[in-house]
Amino acid sequence: MTKKEAIAIISRCAALYSANLCDQQLAFVYRDGNNQTGFVEVIFRSNNFMHFTGIDTKNHIKANAFYRDALDKRLKESDIQFKNNHKTELKLRILQNIMNIPFSARMIGDYTGAHLDLYTEKVAGTTTACLGLILRGNEYIPNTILKEDIRNITPKPPGKIFAIFHKPIRQDIYAELTF
Repeated sequence: MTKKEAIAIISRCAALYSANLCDQQLAFVYRDGNNQTGFVEVIFRSNNFMHFTGIDTKNHIKANAFYRDALDKRLKESDIQFKNNHKTELKLRILQNIMNIPFSARMIGDYTGAHLDLYTEKVAGTTTACLGLILRGNEYIPNTILKEDIRNITPKPPGKIFAIFHKPIRQDIYAELTF
C-alpha cells in the first residue's frame, strides 16, 4: 500500500467517522452465552480516529489536528509514516468496516486474544473486523481496531448483539436504533 492510497482511505473514512461516530455514543445491547442480557455504552471523540489508522505522523501532528486534516483532505504524504510492524496496512484495510460499526456489529465479548503488545478489555464486531474498548472512568472508549474474527479472541461464544442504539454524546436519551 502506498502513502497516497493510505491517505485516500483515511480521508474517506474520516468523513464516515464524522457522519457515524464522532461525538456520538453507542449502546450495544446483547445476550451472552448464559442467555443474560447486558449492554455496553461507548463514547467516540475526534481524538480516537488517528489511533484507528495505525499511522504515525512525522511532524508530531496531534490526534485532533490529524482528524481535521483528514476530514478536510489536507493530509500530505510527508505528514505520515507507516509503523514498522505492518499493523498500519491491516488497520487501513478494515477501517471502513469499523466506521460502519453502528450498523454492522453483531457480536461482543471480553478480549482474550493472544496479542501480547495489546491491552484492550472488550471487543465488538464481526467475523472480519473488531473494535477494541477500554473502560475509562465509568465509560468505554475505543482504543484499537483489529482485523480478527471476534469468535477467535473472545470466550466461546461471544455475546450476540440484538440492538445498537445511537445518540449524540450530549443528548440524554437514545433516540436512534441503528440495528
